[in-house]
Amino acid sequence: MTEHKIGLMIGENKAFIERIAWYSVGVVNLLADVDHQNKTMADVLGTGTACTWKGHRLILTAEHVVAKAEPDSLALRVDDAINWEGMGKPEEVVSRVSLPVERIVRCKEHDLAAIVLRADDLTGFRMQFCELPKQLAKSRTTKREGSLILLGYPTDRIFAVSKTKTANAKANYFAVRPTILTGPIAKPPSKAFSSRYDPERDVLVSYEPSDPKMKPYGFSGAAAWSERAERSGPVWTADPMIFGVQTSAFMTSRLLQVAGVPAIKKFLQESF
Repeated sequence: MTEHKIGLMIGENKAFIERIAWYSVGVVNLLADVDHQNKTMADVLGTGTACTWKGHRLILTAEHVVAKAEPDSLALRVDDAINWEGMGKPEEVVSRVSLPVERIVRCKEHDLAAIVLRADDLTGFRMQFCELPKQLAKSRTTKREGSLILLGYPTDRIFAVSKTKTANAKANYFAVRPTILTGPIAKPPSKAFSSRYDPERDVLVSYEPSDPKMKPYGFSGAAAWSERAERSGPVWTADPMIFGVQTSAFMTSRLLQVAGVPAIKKFLQESF
């Protein structure tokens, strides 16, 4: 019996996203938003991808996500599965954990960063690492009509969990839902465009969320994934390739900027 084509595509799409979820992490910058005058402190969220490069284990993200953070002011939100809508399972809140960070490597030119982890201290973490450069896309074209897939932690999906109060301080605890975003590769607008965009380095992706009111903040640092151009064997398996890293959003044009593979390879080659 031959499986229906639509059902097969849905199954493949879920498997592809499940594989992405194993690599994707929420990056929490604990001291990025400190207001000394009002005596308040808030976390800033971004997204990263667990990767290996030349024996190093690292989180690939955008430079502005880590900003001026020191290794001890970063935390990680790790999850190992997608709770698909309609499964009937209660939503689990996964606590953030401290990263065993060795150092942070930054590249302001391309807005890229690598949070280098202490490999010996990763036992017990529910993480998988994609292998670079093996899982870097080798082409600037994609299958499935040019669409890329991102998994991120948008700030619009933050919700309150609990709050505590002491004599000196109040603390509000929040959680965030990981969100899938799919968008086709786009051409730059005909009118003048941002100087941050370099057509030789970057790719533009149409920002078309299922909720049109959702803002993209929090997707920064997320990998943009594509399928491998050619199947690695006779049987299909989920084999996502990193097409780039999301670094900027242009809301007037409804476009996301993705730093492409050449910039990623140059950054990693020069840093390690």
